[in-house]
Amino acid sequence: MIQRIQTVYLIIAIGLMIAFFFMPFGYTQLADPATGQYKEQALKGIEFLGLIIPTALAILTMVIAVFSFRKLQVQQTLVIVAALFIGACVGVVIYVLSAGLYDTNPEVTARTIWGGGGLLLIASWLALFGAYRGMAADRKLLRSYDRLR
Repeated sequence: MIQRIQTVYLIIAIGLMIAFFFMPFGYTQLADPATGQYKEQALKGIEFLGLIIPTALAILTMVIAVFSFRKLQVQQTLVIVAALFIGACVGVVIYVLSAGLYDTNPEVTARTIWGGGGLLLIASWLALFGAYRGMAADRKLLRSYDRLR
């Protein structure tokens, strides 16, 4: 019997990506000129257009992959495309968190701190990897059934 564990993995990955929209992946410390103190502003995925687009496209491709279970090759291709979109999100997160460190303007006093929300992207990648392995196992099982016929 063919197991559909990849659907569970895809739903987990979709949930993690939706959570990434609203969880802070970092904090910016802004200096208050009146008091000289720092206050933290959360950096969330929903606030950056550079993160909204690849995250939404990754979620969309994963949702399409959930409903294309009859065509395993298409489903595997969609999972690979979703993983590439998540890779783009990881790149944007790394850029946003490290851009303040390499700013050459001495008047810029913004500091960024890791918030941990970026780990949701890595967890989503792992869930996609599990889904891909489940699809590969299904294809292998289907080929063995075809040989038996």
